[in-house]
Amino acid sequence: MIWSDWKNSYNKIVEELELNAEADEKTSVLLDDFFCSISSKKKNTIHQKLSHIFQHPVIIAGAGPSLMQDLAAILKSKKIHNLPLISVNGATTLFKQKEIVPLVVVSDLDGDLTAIKWAIENGALTLLHGHGDNGNIIFNFLDQHHDIVSNYDVWGTTQCKPKHSLFNFGGFTDGDRAIFIAFHFQTPLIGLIGFDFGVKIGQYSVLNSSIKKNGKFKLKKFKIALALLEKFHSRHRGTRYNLTTQGEVVPGFPKRDIPTFLSELAEYYK
Repeated sequence: MIWSDWKNSYNKIVEELELNAEADEKTSVLLDDFFCSISSKKKNTIHQKLSHIFQHPVIIAGAGPSLMQDLAAILKSKKIHNLPLISVNGATTLFKQKEIVPLVVVSDLDGDLTAIKWAIENGALTLLHGHGDNGNIIFNFLDQHHDIVSNYDVWGTTQCKPKHSLFNFGGFTDGDRAIFIAFHFQTPLIGLIGFDFGVKIGQYSVLNSSIKKNGKFKLKKFKIALALLEKFHSRHRGTRYNLTTQGEVVPGFPKRDIPTFLSELAEYYK
């Protein structure tokens, strides 16, 4: 995603949700300064690792109500030993409970921070997203865990025009941002689990006790995420499936049952 392609979508989101674009920019600048201070070379290393991961099939796990059922169905299968799981924010809590380390975590830290820390320490490449509403949370996390962030595969993302260090692959919620990363690297096969996008918010969706849950606002964000996928999915040249047991139709992601998808995934690795 290049900024000129994302700019109009971002500006429409700011207007629709009455976001504070100046606060977004302030957080982005401070986050950029933080990661610039860590290493001038680490960004390239992170990008190379992301490219390697997303040049192969992935299963992106959202934190919707279907997550537990979807993951259980996948774990029943013996076809794939090393599942290529990408965790969206609160889904990381379930992975921690199951002792499954995802390849990548995408989070703005409104999930369980202990689960995010666990994932980082166990090798999950983690992208921390800064925006106008989470500045205090993200910088507290970076301050408390400076050594971990510096020594493990952790980097920052923004929804503003990126400066020197941050990535902006597109997308607005943690879920569709994870999908947009796969779009960016032209992942050959994408499967979605836990992507309900419905009126019911999953139990793993907001687990940070310092954040007040706003159900109506979250549902508005879901609609925006679906609209972004409708607009941009055609840029992805790979195959996409929605494996989520229930929930809404996801544009560009036809429904596929999990056993059939896993058979296709197994064929890829032969």
